[in-house]
Formats: sequence, structure tokens, C-alpha cells
Amino acid sequence: MGAATGPADRVLREAEQAVVIEAVRAHVENIRPIDLTNAGQLVGHLMAAETLLIKISEVFAPDTP
Repeated sequence: MGAATGPADRVLREAEQAVVIEAVRAHVENIRPIDLTNAGQLVGHLMAAETLLIKISEVFAPDTP
């Protein structure tokens, strides 16, 4: 997201942050025991976590002019 230019942009940014936080909360709530011998399950779990971390870094990145 680009630099905030007014109050509406700030509200939109905060809404995006809330959506991402809720997605992370829901993901963590639904984590079940992981079979550490199942490479496919491990990769899927790690990819989901990485995707959420990328989204977090995007919506919480400082505004740049």
C-alpha cells in the first residue's frame, strides 16, 4: 500500500491491518498437531505461515513518501 494521504487512507490501512491480524488469529486457532515425518504437511504449514508473515510485513510497513 502506498503512503497515506489523508484520514480515509489511514482508516483503510487500519482495516487492512485488522483483517490480516484476524487471518493470523484464525490460522493459529486451527493449527492441529503436525506430523513431523510428513514432508508435504510440513511444507504446506510453513508456506501458509510464510504467506501470513508477508502479509503482516506489508500492512504494517511504515508509510513511505
